[in-house]
Amino acid sequence: MTPPEALRARALDLLSRGDMAGGIAGLEGHLAAEPDDAGAWRALGAAYAAEGRWADAARALARAVDLDGGEVDARLAYARALVRLGQLDAAAAQLRQGAAREPPDPRVLRELGIVLYDRRDYDEAARWLARACEAAPDDGRAAFALGLAHEARRDIAPAIAAYREAVRRAPGFSDARLTLADALASIGEHEQALGELEALLARERRHERAAQNREVLQRALAEMRARRLLGKTERELARSALVVEAQLRRREQLPAPGAGGGAARQIVRYTAPLLELYATLDAGGGPGSGVIEALHLVLTDPDRAARAEDDVFKVTVIADDGRQTLVNYATGASLTFLREALGCPMTQASALYASLLQGSPSVDWGGATLRLASVPGAASAPGGARHGILASRRG
Repeated sequence: MTPPEALRARALDLLSRGDMAGGIAGLEGHLAAEPDDAGAWRALGAAYAAEGRWADAARALARAVDLDGGEVDARLAYARALVRLGQLDAAAAQLRQGAAREPPDPRVLRELGIVLYDRRDYDEAARWLARACEAAPDDGRAAFALGLAHEARRDIAPAIAAYREAVRRAPGFSDARLTLADALASIGEHEQALGELEALLARERRHERAAQNREVLQRALAEMRARRLLGKTERELARSALVVEAQLRRREQLPAPGAGGGAARQIVRYTAPLLELYATLDAGGGPGSGVIEALHLVLTDPDRAARAEDDVFKVTVIADDGRQTLVNYATGASLTFLREALGCPMTQASALYASLLQGSPSVDWGGATLRLASVPGAASAPGGARHGILASRRG
């Protein structure tokens, strides 16, 4: 009769040579005689997993964990099998037990964060993945997963930082660069996004998706530059929908606050019922030739503008029930202003406007900074300070 040790060794040899059926049968025979061999249960579970027999794998790996709960690889493999079976709560419970050991294995921290992400527990996922990044400073996949968790939490700044860290840790990790480029493009940083795609294509010339995304971004960047008012002159401003549809009238040109008689910057004021627009221009060769550095939209009677129907800009938004609905005059003017000042789509203008209304002190998008601000006294119309949305070029 063949000793159990010999059965085990022969089964493992068969598995190493790719004979899965023979190896599995040998391990099953060995375990019938030696049911407390944790290593054999772990090997059997791995063999079942390689064959896609996830229920069998989970049963074998559960036995391995019961016999030796301190063996990290067995618990990790068991949790992965549970994930394959859709048992995310059970997988998370196993990984929490593994993470309780000191010091925790960075792989367990990362796997737990990923399982929590799959379970849509994004805040907790981000906490565990941050620990994984600290525990394994070279793990690019942990940083990438942390970025995904932050992005799912709608916290784009730390998401971009995490993606950048993933790229730093693993320069050849193409998914990290692609996702970083997507995230940068989502906040209007098309130039930076293109830079990441160019870096990826320098490493992988035939990366089809990167090449396609680069082409799309190049077109979007060209269109944005063509549409946006920041960086243009008063000639383009005079032809904009904001000025034409609201019938804004150019009033006076004043020195920028703090500037002397030979000021290099000027502020031009435009007015219409319920609206004022202040355009800050750099030094130019004459009237209408200065480059627009900032635009400041002000509602002179915000309450009235919020009650008035938008019969000027005719901006519509999609309501929660999926229907399109007209917005009020204040919202229509603000969204039109953002769309034209930045050269962004209306959906992006809506997201930026919502961020300001929700209390963000400032928002960066596409090389510009947005914030709610008061018009400086030197440019204010009679009757006190005016407040509104200020869009200014960065750098």
